[in-house]
Amino acid sequence: MFSPRWQKVVRDVWLHRGRTVLVVLAMAAGLTGAGVILTAWAIVDVATRDGYLASNPASATIRVDSVDAATMARVLARVRARADVRDVQARRTTAARVQVGGSWFTAILYTVEDFSAVTIGTLRPEVGAWPPDDGSFIIERSSLDFSGAAVGDDVRVSWGAAPPVALPVRGVVRDVGLAPGWMEHVVYGFVTRRALERMGAPSTLDALQLVVRDRSLDQAGVRAVVRAVTRDLEAMGVRVRDIDVPVPGEHVHAAQMDSLLYTQGAFALMALALSAFLVVNLIAAMLTGQVREIGIMKAVGAQWQQVAALYLAVATTLGVAAVAVALPISLVAGRRYAGLKADLLNFPIDDVAIPWWVIVLQAIVGVVLPVLAASIPVWRGCRISVNDALRDVGIAGAGGGGSVVMRVGGLSRPMLLSLRNAFRRRQRMALTLLALATGGAVFLGANNLRASVIGATDLVFAAQRYDFVLRFAEPQPVEVAERVVRRVAGVRDAEGWTGGRGAIVRADGMSGSVFAITAPPVATRLLVTAVDSGRWLRAGDGRSLVVNRSLMRLELSLAIGKPVTVLMGGRALEWTGVGVVGGAPSPAAYASRDVLAPLVTDGGVTSVVVASAYEGEGSTFDLIQRLRAALGEQGMEVASSQRLAESRRVVEDHLLMVVDFLGSVAWLMLLVGGMGLASTMGLAVLERTREIGVLRAIGTTHRSIFAVIQMEGVTIALLSWAVAIPLSIPMSVALATAFGRIMLRVPVTYLPNAGGVITWLVVVLGVSVVACAWPARRAMRVSTAAALAYE
Repeated sequence: MFSPRWQKVVRDVWLHRGRTVLVVLAMAAGLTGAGVILTAWAIVDVATRDGYLASNPASATIRVDSVDAATMARVLARVRARADVRDVQARRTTAARVQVGGSWFTAILYTVEDFSAVTIGTLRPEVGAWPPDDGSFIIERSSLDFSGAAVGDDVRVSWGAAPPVALPVRGVVRDVGLAPGWMEHVVYGFVTRRALERMGAPSTLDALQLVVRDRSLDQAGVRAVVRAVTRDLEAMGVRVRDIDVPVPGEHVHAAQMDSLLYTQGAFALMALALSAFLVVNLIAAMLTGQVREIGIMKAVGAQWQQVAALYLAVATTLGVAAVAVALPISLVAGRRYAGLKADLLNFPIDDVAIPWWVIVLQAIVGVVLPVLAASIPVWRGCRISVNDALRDVGIAGAGGGGSVVMRVGGLSRPMLLSLRNAFRRRQRMALTLLALATGGAVFLGANNLRASVIGATDLVFAAQRYDFVLRFAEPQPVEVAERVVRRVAGVRDAEGWTGGRGAIVRADGMSGSVFAITAPPVATRLLVTAVDSGRWLRAGDGRSLVVNRSLMRLELSLAIGKPVTVLMGGRALEWTGVGVVGGAPSPAAYASRDVLAPLVTDGGVTSVVVASAYEGEGSTFDLIQRLRAALGEQGMEVASSQRLAESRRVVEDHLLMVVDFLGSVAWLMLLVGGMGLASTMGLAVLERTREIGVLRAIGTTHRSIFAVIQMEGVTIALLSWAVAIPLSIPMSVALATAFGRIMLRVPVTYLPNAGGVITWLVVVLGVSVVACAWPARRAMRVSTAAALAYE
């Protein structure tokens, strides 16, 4: 059926079937890892691009002071009549609380005039009724599992000090423009204006969502349109509070998800490249053991190109087999991983097909990569002269080295034999070391990144010396609010703070992204922030800002001592940056309460932060309820409350989830490295078949031979562990840099902690024992006569 040359290819693969299977599996593991990331990225990219655009996302959101229905109707008509605006709608966002079962959750409620006529940020009904009526509550799907709510349940919704209102959950919708509720620890709900009135909350609409007519405009172009719209609103007597202009057509978390997938993809490609080294080892072993065969083929007239084609055909066969194994797994696992990523973005992927080019690209890479890896040893091995080939002593004579090891004193002969064998094939050992050490470096680097993230989170929340914050429905006099709160038993300290939102006015006159401004008293006792550069706020500073690093990266015009124009509450005011702090991933700034309050709240405070004298979640909830009642008796409605522990949990869930995703690549590399070690030891046993026969002939037991081979594997594992420790330093820098682009800039932890180092030592030794078990067992099965006759 086959010509002699192809019969040789089949025979070679069969003779090396054990190592061939290992190489195929290792390549399949690397190809699967890269394929899963590629498949997930392609699906998520299509889902976010097409799904997000299909919802007709808002080009900008303009928040205004509440106006009555008649004024809002005129505003909408005025904006809709503009030639540069395609569509506009009004809505309201209300912070409230919702009780599901016996637990209370923070709730964000969205209200529009007519839910059946929503044209911007369209919602996708999934279960139950839509749109909501005046007596129902529609929940966003990402808040279901988090809250424990279900269609048909009654939830109690509370705003301020008003008594809770029971509303039945009548339906579930998906809003692709929202970050998942389970991630934000928030229950998203959709209610009518009438439902807000029943809750005692304001029901007038206070935000405009608009879509520009020219969808090709960039962020600056959209800002120009929005600026013209705000001038129209101000001419109508409507006060603009702030403006939010996202990157056109891009989900708020899309860039972070792309960065995460790119980083994971880079490590997966590294694992794939490491798996290609196994092809080099296998083909090199074949060539070393078949030098005489090559000489005979060339002696009877074969050209070196023809001989090389035979071995490259073996490499091609390996690639085809690896693709056959990896491709179905990568497509199935990639879709599941894409589902997880899409869930983080709150996108459905059920209707998104895997692009055809993803399958083709994986197949091409899987076939071409082993051929490229094998080309170097094939080129060297097939160009040997006929004379040199025919004089070759065979595979058992290959190798060398170990002379340095043999001079080491104080070691037993089996130990010296193991060490000599480990260094016998230095190039092969180096490739195996590289695979295992890289996996160890990623593991230790991810462990360092976790420590850095937890440390950065500790710094952020250590600065906040309070336990919870109460946000008022309307600004309140600071002296009265603080006096009422401090009189309640269990309050150790309290301060009234003012908050606002601002946007930097850039050189072209356009405003940048909106950021939060927190304004505690200058002599605050409940916020002790470490200043990275510059200084903290002082009494008498005037309009001074302390900004965090995230805002500095976003707005390049910010600098200490440099005046900057900030748009807040519809007014463009000049401020001066005096300091820079670390802080949370989102851009933020700090100002003096005495300076900011007269500008945005007529001197009132928007919240009060409280340090509790009690410990425990139950005591904290009880104190919050008593404070709500005490403030409500004085006519100061509390719109919402937030515990600091809950805020920290939200931040850590975001950050550590990304750390775990990055660290998962280490296990892929460990798998590839373990297979590489098994392949290396299998080749080592094959090359030393005669040596094993001699050991048996002089009375060496099976247990001793097994121990020699296992010790050789342990030696390689220990060396890889030792190499991984210094290699983890640049890996830690790389992971911290990637994490800084994805989420939050964190300090680099250069030295791995002892726990991580010991854990990796245990893991790599375990992998060594498992990887060497099969070669050691094979060595014990070979008879003494067959071993001595082997060439």
